[in-house]
Amino acid sequence: MNRTAVILFALAILLAHAFAIHQTADGSYAAPYDVAHACYRIARNLVRGGSFAWNGGGPPYESYPSPSWVLVSCVAERLYIGPNVLTQALGTICALLGVIVVAQFSSNRIGGLIAPLLLAFSGAVAAAGGSGTEAGLTMLLVAALALSFERGKRGVFATVSVLLIWTRPEAALLVAVAFALDLLDRPRDVLGARRGPLGRAFVAPLVAWLLLLLLRRSATGFWLSPLEHGALHVDRERFSLGLDYLEGFFLCSGSGILVALPVLALLLRHLTGTGRRVLVLALSWSLLVALEGGDPLPFWNGLVPVLPLLFLAIQESITGWLDRRPQTSVAFLGLLILGFGSSLLVSRTPTDIGPFRIEAWHRAWMQPKKSLLRAYSRSFGRLGLMEEIREVERLRSLGVYLRDRIAAPAKISTFWPGAIGYLSRLEVHDMLGRVTPTGGEDRLRPWSGGRRVDLVQAFRDGGDYVVPILGSLREGTAPADLLHTWLDRYDVVGDQNERLLELLRSLSGYELLAVPVPIDSKDPRVTATNPFLIMRDRALQQAPRLSVRLMGDTFRVLVHHESNQQVADLTVSLRAEDGTTWRMRPTGEFVHEQVVARAGILIYSSGSRPIRLLEGHIPPELHGVRLVAQLHNPGTNVDVPLAAVGAPASVDLPH
Repeated sequence: MNRTAVILFALAILLAHAFAIHQTADGSYAAPYDVAHACYRIARNLVRGGSFAWNGGGPPYESYPSPSWVLVSCVAERLYIGPNVLTQALGTICALLGVIVVAQFSSNRIGGLIAPLLLAFSGAVAAAGGSGTEAGLTMLLVAALALSFERGKRGVFATVSVLLIWTRPEAALLVAVAFALDLLDRPRDVLGARRGPLGRAFVAPLVAWLLLLLLRRSATGFWLSPLEHGALHVDRERFSLGLDYLEGFFLCSGSGILVALPVLALLLRHLTGTGRRVLVLALSWSLLVALEGGDPLPFWNGLVPVLPLLFLAIQESITGWLDRRPQTSVAFLGLLILGFGSSLLVSRTPTDIGPFRIEAWHRAWMQPKKSLLRAYSRSFGRLGLMEEIREVERLRSLGVYLRDRIAAPAKISTFWPGAIGYLSRLEVHDMLGRVTPTGGEDRLRPWSGGRRVDLVQAFRDGGDYVVPILGSLREGTAPADLLHTWLDRYDVVGDQNERLLELLRSLSGYELLAVPVPIDSKDPRVTATNPFLIMRDRALQQAPRLSVRLMGDTFRVLVHHESNQQVADLTVSLRAEDGTTWRMRPTGEFVHEQVVARAGILIYSSGSRPIRLLEGHIPPELHGVRLVAQLHNPGTNVDVPLAAVGAPASVDLPH
């Protein structure tokens, strides 16, 4: 079999794989992950404002974990190339080059194509290419690091190590492990003699790491990055979360289960030297990921950098066994086919396959443990990627709305600062402390780990606007249900009754409103069917002002509005002194039911004259009661907390 043809086949599979899974619902190529937009914002501020700050004019923060990827985005910004285009293209190219580099480890045998094919069929690698993050570049550099180490290429090793440390600062761990391996377990040549030590090749990465420490210290005041600081401060709950994350990869990624082969071979002392070394490097990085608490991005993005090493270890264990027992080739071929097929199944949208009813089982397979679901609210595999793509679509649309409808210097607080910060161009603060400090802290928190914050204090320190949810409320839920979700997922105390009351008190200065965002960030003129919910500081005094006018048996409900567009329902009720209440239907009659008079009203700036929302007639038998008009958020009951929009308007009807 022609090795070159197989490698080209693997590259074609990976490229098709990446394009197939990174799609929006309408078939377009999806935008980068939300965290990648944080990198784009920093790069824009650096190029256009000369400041390594998240908010222009503010103090510098290391709000994105990859210095070199920020520089790549700076190049895109300087050349007026969309950073999403450049980073996604570069990420995909790096993933393809990673396959080629891995194929060089065993260039003289057909068994050396196992690892490249595993990479091509891996949904994690395909997703990383289009993520807009540095995962693809890091994967390429890790593979090149291992190859140059095995071949004893000092110059290549030193160069790759420097680039790797500047791409992911915590990758210094891999260089340190490589140094230990160079002392204790150097590769042997065909005659069994160990190659010479790399020696001075480790000087350049050490200097690069120290320089990075000094630059970080001078710019931010800290020696370590948020991620490194978090990993060094071991937390039992976070480490347990990270172990659940690793377990999810090994059991649910398809090919991950094959990692048992090199581990077993290592225990039996049958693993080759190359397999042993790359496995040690991969397990070192995996331990670091566990200490960090896993990763919130889909498709096990945190483990992508060492997937070439894991797959090489699998390859070395299989080829080693085949060299000793050629009769087992059929069994290993079956295992590989199972690994390839299950990897593709993970990349498939859960549906039945012809007569095989597997959708329910597939969804259950992609369901994480409760701890991971609570921390990251993300499914495994293609489902998690689809969730991220939908979220980014919503966030980009909301960012465009905020840019076009909210005037500076408004301050935005949110749980999702990336796309909102990049597209809105407003002052944006992260309520979870990853791009700006929160809760009185001066140090940033890492993007990974599911760390909790003082949510009550975060809302007290909130901005003019708060983005509390991606989209609108699900049917059958109330605004107060959001509070339980926030407390359960983000708060240091958790979902307790006393804490709920504290959070309600901290929210007393905000009002919830629904805004008409674009259906697509590329076309702001067309609004989405369902409005988005955001919160606004009451001190801005921008809520719609209702009034009611009587004209005999006819009444009119008017609204004055001087702020951005928003969507609301209107409830008109008649209330008797004994507590009896009638509510007006859209058809005009009053009934004893929970109905609204008008639903989904678009309220826009009224100028000097009010907007007439409704005109109705008062039944003769209902005179002598109080008429009350109230705007409230779409789909909510007017009487529940956070539902009301502005103050009600009322008038006593004559007898």
